[in-house]
Amino acid sequence: MELKLISIKNWRNIKETEIHFENLMLFLGHSTEGTDDIISCILYGFNKKPLNMKNIYNKKKNCTLKFIFYENNQVYKLKIIINTTVEYFMKYNDTWDKITKKEYEDFINKIDFIYIKGNLENNFKEIGTSLYNILKKHSPVPSEVDKELEKFSKKLNTEHYDKELYRNLLFEFFKSVSLESIEKKNTLLGNTIILFEEPELYLHPQRERELYNYFIKLTNRGTKIYIKTYSSCFIGLKQYKSICLIKKYNNNINVTQTDNELFKYDEIKAFNMNYWINPDRAELFFAKKVILVEGQTDKIVISFLAKKLGIFKYDYSIIECGSKSTIPQFICLLNNFKVPYVAVFDKDNHYWRTFEEKENSRFKNKQISSLIDKSIGNFIAFNNDIEEEISSSKKDRAAYKNKPFNALKTISEENYHLPASLEKKIRFIYS
Repeated sequence: MELKLISIKNWRNIKETEIHFENLMLFLGHSTEGTDDIISCILYGFNKKPLNMKNIYNKKKNCTLKFIFYENNQVYKLKIIINTTVEYFMKYNDTWDKITKKEYEDFINKIDFIYIKGNLENNFKEIGTSLYNILKKHSPVPSEVDKELEKFSKKLNTEHYDKELYRNLLFEFFKSVSLESIEKKNTLLGNTIILFEEPELYLHPQRERELYNYFIKLTNRGTKIYIKTYSSCFIGLKQYKSICLIKKYNNNINVTQTDNELFKYDEIKAFNMNYWINPDRAELFFAKKVILVEGQTDKIVISFLAKKLGIFKYDYSIIECGSKSTIPQFICLLNNFKVPYVAVFDKDNHYWRTFEEKENSRFKNKQISSLIDKSIGNFIAFNNDIEEEISSSKKDRAAYKNKPFNALKTISEENYHLPASLEKKIRFIYS
């Protein structure tokens, strides 16, 4: 059974929204901004959490939850209406048929579903048993996974309760299952749904990235893994269709997703390569505002001067795009997820540049400015580049050796005077 969509109306702080599901789902946002509201709805719908009438947003209106499932080309639609009572409906063809609570439970409980809490209140022995039963259901237990489960069981039967140990045992389990699944070219967990809160807990960044890689391999083979995370290590820009960005505006939860094909042809290769070089760019989904810059010098200088002016904000992320050519791809991504941003780029109209170089630069500058969604984004351009802005003087080509180091050295000097024009631009960026 494959979950394709949840429609939510009047649940907690959610007035109305829809979530479209991929095999891998990445729920991003602060718990106070609605991620917990989404998680609670999923758990209630899958009969893993009892109803709390406090979950109803407006007591004067019905709360309506709709779930669409696919299995073997068959579509199943489930609807739950909550008011003073709870009613259940199934739609097999064109009409909604009322069903009993038991019929609903019989239907939903057939779906393999495992919930791993972030606060570690889980009964880990129960999780181990559930994972083992699912493995047995879909295939004979492979030797390597069997060893991990045996180790898992022995550790869980000790009296010593160690949260870090439990999380690392889960890491080893998913690693073994993933590697065995690759070898067998089929996931050992079938189409099980695993809702995993904060898988990053007690794992260092390298292990977080490794675990995310195992999740991708399992979901590519059919397992459904829904992740609530606060770590950029569990976000791959290549998997942008899996991202579900959750934010609160005016005391109402908004969910943003995209199924658009954002990149074409060589753009895909360029964007993926850009991400591989610096995976930390995924932090942009957690930012209050994103500052897109061309390269390292811009990132260093802008943040340093903002701190010097006392306007630096830690919830603003400066994303080094690698080059001017890649900024449009990041703008496209931010436009689709409605993340506020400012694009910062160089005009590159230096006196020593050739006519062709200047024309190429003008074309790229125009492309960037034309892509800006003015409802959430803006742009600002340095006259030629930030190095000339720092010193208010023109520089020849030879002066650009060791750019980041020399730029930082200049602005770090005690007698350095920040030009008014550059200060104005820095303040605009952090506005």
